[in-house]
Amino acid sequence: MTHPVPSVGQTRRGGRSIRRLALSLCVTAGLLATPLATAQAAHPGVRPRALTPVTLVLKWVPQAQFAGYYVALNKGYYAQMGLDVKIQPGGPDIVPEQVVESGAADFGLDWLPSLLTQRDHGQDLVNIAQIYQTTGMRLVAFKSSGIRSAADFKGKRIGVWYSGNQYQFLAWMAKLGYNPNRDMTVIHQGFEVNTFLSHQLDMASAMTYNELGVILESGVKMNQLNVFDYGAAGVSMLEDGIYARSGYLKAHRDVAVRFLEASIMGWQDVVRDPVAAGKIVKTYDTAGQMNLAHQIYMAREVDKLIMFGPAKAKGIGYMDPMAFARTADLSKRYGVITKMPSGAYDQSYWQAAAAALSAKHMLMTQ
Repeated sequence: MTHPVPSVGQTRRGGRSIRRLALSLCVTAGLLATPLATAQAAHPGVRPRALTPVTLVLKWVPQAQFAGYYVALNKGYYAQMGLDVKIQPGGPDIVPEQVVESGAADFGLDWLPSLLTQRDHGQDLVNIAQIYQTTGMRLVAFKSSGIRSAADFKGKRIGVWYSGNQYQFLAWMAKLGYNPNRDMTVIHQGFEVNTFLSHQLDMASAMTYNELGVILESGVKMNQLNVFDYGAAGVSMLEDGIYARSGYLKAHRDVAVRFLEASIMGWQDVVRDPVAAGKIVKTYDTAGQMNLAHQIYMAREVDKLIMFGPAKAKGIGYMDPMAFARTADLSKRYGVITKMPSGAYDQSYWQAAAAALSAKHMLMTQ
């Protein structure tokens, strides 16, 4: 999962390249006068209602991996829905599911296997919108290594993230009939790409919207690489999704629907104009460490994961039952969870938000 300023020497899975950004950073809609003014101006003469405070905790620091929420915040979409949204960054020592379970945040973002793991441990968290429709994880090799297909994986030094992201790799190796402990040298890859660039690894794990971009930004050309897609291999596991506590959702159904409606609007704007989205995300870089070009690159790459598969026809945030079943099956098969999940997602909140947007002719489909 991955990052503000990309650094060749230090990246982080799923959008985690800045390791020391102030993790206490919180951005609130109430701090921005323009969005609130926009919401009030939309209905002149009408006394504005009090905004409902809502906190969203990310899985990592501010970056274009989460562009839709920052765009919705920046453009006043949350305020228009009567919400005062605070975006709380995650970090290396933060488990967003635990933050939500504790009540310190109302909504959270994380990969589906992580959510299923926390549910397996007894937390009553429910996915209400699946923003990322396919995996952005890849294995990358230099063509000069001679690795042209999966048949060439044997005997190679392969970097794998052992922080909950190894299961797609294990699933793929099992599908190929390989034993990772015997047929190759699996190296616990750090959250950097220097070991790959210095050829200490034959293959490295990389997110399309983060580490792959960092490799290219180092001067490597795409035609020098072979990139292997977990999705094309049939072992894709769902990534960023929105969830909340079951009890909170039952007590605040209308808030959840309005939050999704505004978030979808933000993501639709990212798809329409990733350049503008990257620039908006950059405005939330209080540490001054983001690289604008990389944020724009990230927004463009994230778009490909969001408007994918059934979401093209259904809309952003749709949960594909087949993709959920595949993720759950792989999670159970490789010990991420001990039992198949029940009630782990509820599509009704997304359906209500999508219906509201559709009624206003504002739901993007392709």
